Amino acid sequence: MSEATKPTLYPRYCFHLSPTVNTWCLLHAAEIHALDQHAGFDAEHFYFYKNLPIKWVRVVGIVVAVEQFANRRLYTIDDSSGSNIVAVTTSPVSVEPKSELAACELRTNTEARAAGLQRADPYADIDVGAVVDVKGGLSTYRDERQINIEKMVIVKSTTQEVALWEKRTKFCRKVLDVPWLLRDKDIRHCRREAERSDAKKQQKRVKEEEKKQLRTKETDAKLPVRGLKRKASGDDGAAKRMRMIIKENALTGKYSALGL
Repeated sequence: MSEATKPTLYPRYCFHLSPTVNTWCLLHAAEIHALDQHAGFDAEHFYFYKNLPIKWVRVVGIVVAVEQFANRRLYTIDDSSGSNIVAVTTSPVSVEPKSELAACELRTNTEARAAGLQRADPYADIDVGAVVDVKGGLSTYRDERQINIEKMVIVKSTTQEVALWEKRTKFCRKVLDVPWLLRDKDIRHCRREAERSDAKKQQKRVKEEEKKQLRTKETDAKLPVRGLKRKASGDDGAAKRMRMIIKENALTGKYSALGL
C-alpha cells in the first residue's frame, strides 16, 4: 500500500469515535499478528487495523498447549487461521503437601478450599483440547502479540462455536472492511473538547497545589511560635537556677577557687 492510499491515522483525541476502540474485536489470530503499531501509541497498547485503533480483542479456538510458570499461565490457542496466539493469565501455583500431617490438613474443609481455589484460579479446569472463547487486552512480548486474559470460558457446543464464527464474519464485514473517515469539523470538535478537558485538569492540579502550599504555610506559621515559647520557658528556668547559685555562693562566702 502506497503512502497516498494509506488511510489517515487520526489523533488520539478522536479515538472515541472509532467503532473498534471500546469493543471486543472478534478476530482471527493471524489478523492479530498482522496488526500495525505506530509510534506514540505503544504506552496505551493500541494496535491498528488500517487506521482503526484496537486495544481489546476476542478469539475463539482450541487450546493446544498449556504452560505453567511461577506466577502466570500461558494458553496457546489455535483458531485454524494459520497462526496461533498465546493468552496469558496470572495464576497461583498449587503447593504439594510435604508431610502426611500437612496432607490431612489440606483434606479438611474440602468444599471451602475448593471454592477458594476456584475464585483464585477461575481457569483451573481449562486444559489442552478445550475450545475456548477468550477476551482480553493486547500486548507484545518478544515481538509476538499476546492476549492478557480478562475473561475466558469454554465453548460448550459446536452450535455455539459456529455462532461465534458467524459473529466474527459479521464484525469483519460491517466494521473492519468499512473505511473509517472523519470530517474536518469532527476532528476540530474533538480537538476543542480535548483542549477543554486538559485545561480543566490543569486548573484542578493548580488548585490542589495551591491548597497544599497553603496548608504548608499555615503549619510553618504555627511551628515557630510554639518553638519560641518553649525556648523562652527553658531560658527563664536556667536564668532562675543561675541566680540562685550565685546568691547561695555569695551568702556562704565560698571563693576558694579564686584563692580568696
